[in-house]
Amino acid sequence: MWAYSCSGSPFLVCLQITVIIDYRAERAMALFPQIYSRIHKRCENAGERLVLEQLRRCLGDDCIVWHDIPVGPLQRRPDFVIFNPSRGVLVLEVKHWKLSSIHGGSRTRVQLLLEGGITSCQHPQEQAYQCALQINNVLARDARLKQTEAPYQGQCAVPYGWGAVMSNVHQSQWQDTDAQALFPAERTLTRDDLGSTVAPEAFQERLWSLFTARFPTALTPPQQDRVRWHLFPEIRITHPSAAPRAAAHTAAQQAELFAIPDLMQVMDLNQEQTARTLGRGHRVIHGAAGSGKTMILVYRARYLAQQALGQPVLVLCYNRPLADRIAHQLAAHGVAPERVVVRTFHAWCEDMLRHHHIAPPACARRSPEYFQSLTEQVERALHTGQLPQGQYAALLIDEAHDFDAAWLRIAAQMVNPQTRSLLVLYDDAQSIYKPSQKRFSFASVGIEAKGRTSILRLNYRNTVEVLALAMQCANTLLTEVGESDAHMQRIRPASAGRRGPMPQLLRFANGRDEAKALAEHIAALVEAGTPPEDIAVLCRDKYNWAMLQTELSRRDIPWQTRGQRNSRGQNGNIDWGERSVKLLSMHASKGLEFPHVFLMRVDLMPGKHPLEEELRVLYVAMTRATERLTLSCAGDSDIVQRVQSALHAIADWDASEETAGPDEHHKIINQEKKIPPILAN
Repeated sequence: MWAYSCSGSPFLVCLQITVIIDYRAERAMALFPQIYSRIHKRCENAGERLVLEQLRRCLGDDCIVWHDIPVGPLQRRPDFVIFNPSRGVLVLEVKHWKLSSIHGGSRTRVQLLLEGGITSCQHPQEQAYQCALQINNVLARDARLKQTEAPYQGQCAVPYGWGAVMSNVHQSQWQDTDAQALFPAERTLTRDDLGSTVAPEAFQERLWSLFTARFPTALTPPQQDRVRWHLFPEIRITHPSAAPRAAAHTAAQQAELFAIPDLMQVMDLNQEQTARTLGRGHRVIHGAAGSGKTMILVYRARYLAQQALGQPVLVLCYNRPLADRIAHQLAAHGVAPERVVVRTFHAWCEDMLRHHHIAPPACARRSPEYFQSLTEQVERALHTGQLPQGQYAALLIDEAHDFDAAWLRIAAQMVNPQTRSLLVLYDDAQSIYKPSQKRFSFASVGIEAKGRTSILRLNYRNTVEVLALAMQCANTLLTEVGESDAHMQRIRPASAGRRGPMPQLLRFANGRDEAKALAEHIAALVEAGTPPEDIAVLCRDKYNWAMLQTELSRRDIPWQTRGQRNSRGQNGNIDWGERSVKLLSMHASKGLEFPHVFLMRVDLMPGKHPLEEELRVLYVAMTRATERLTLSCAGDSDIVQRVQSALHAIADWDASEETAGPDEHHKIINQEKKIPPILAN
């Protein structure tokens, strides 16, 4: 643990860049993204349990082990896949057959003598080989996974191996039997290899002997991510513009659509573990901004959509842009909207009243009174039985910190009691719609998640510079709070250590000059190759867009904003598949992210709103940027001064000392940094 201090400043505020949920035991052992204890509990095959225990005992933390999950484009399900950056990818098939049951066979088939007679099945070595070959074929097409030096230059940089494990046969039993010829020793592990007296080093060498080649250099961290990207499509982070393009008719368009991207993003191992181990029952994930909460929700929704549940899955959000974005991402993965319904809470309430022929509130639609009456009417209908409970096989709630207690109480009743599959994603620090509302606990609204709560503290979305500025401005709003009967838990974010450009604050004499300059900045980005959909402009008030819209249109830059005509004169909601700059209010941006974010008219904050509430809104808006953050103003205010002071405080941050984050094996180290604070008052 260490700290950095700007000289001459007697004040320090701590920026945590640290502490992560550990997915390993205290001693070095293989990584199991599905969690070892859970695999062991559900593993009914005695042979697979023996192999699992031996892998845990003998492999180090440079190995990742997956058990019985679909792999690659053909979605084969081998018993075990082992990935070691220095060795490659290994596939194992396990059979707990008795020697007496092996009747005969060939290189590809085995005949078994069972109670019902002789039956034929695929040879386990052939099973493992075909899966390993499929993996190699996929990895070999990736130009970033090629050897760069002789004598293997141009070949796939990821060796592959395969083998069968005969867990119920000792080596001595093979002697002088016909079965021995069916299972060549160089590709077969036996019960002897699984004993507790086998040295870990000896077992490892036995596994490594199953590989077809050995290369002198290990895969780099980006290459390791590429391997996982190819092996498990479900953990890919999908770009918001990556929806299916119906117009892609030509071969060139199809090739572009399915081309292997240069930059691949996947869940990190902590996120993958959280996503893969979500089971039935009520579960809560407390996650800081940028920690991957929505990504895990989308993963869970996709998984549930593939199951034969007999009922739809419901995803609820607070704001419409986030709901549309999630629906867009699910569509990009081929999830049918009738399998996973994505709605804002109030839109869902309207659906329920309409479908069950219940009259809507009589007050003016979209007014605060209307939304309050809508909630009360749905809750009353649930109580009287007009609205059936348990309509959904599963319910996923994103940004639940903006939900009223009544909303969560209603939602908990809509889950099928047989599955009780309820996932709630929460970050109290980002509660910007009702920051002053009365606090409550999950238990008080019927969410029983005690002992089934996960914490995602690490912020992957933002660079160190962006997160440092956002946290410095938010200051005490990010103080950690434990959960109690009176309030929810609050998590302080930690940085993954990714570096980027320093955020900027641009000052202008008036709003017209600001709009013109921002349009020129955006035009320069687009001309340099930045896709328009990677750019967002956020403002405190959605009615401040007019001048910027005019300036963007003059430069032929397409733009969209919700509820207004876009650059092509079309009305409606944002189309996340369209190549256009997105203009959003700071509130509407919550849950979203963009590589380039502009925050305009910061001088309009705090306005008539309480300073603490506006700082929370500013924190949310700043943390939308994944690469570059630019703030601008056409005047002065308390918020502008706070931002300026925060920028001065982090400007001298010594780049040589900022090395927080995963090392080559994605291990997270604990450390603290200290930067000068902002004297708000």
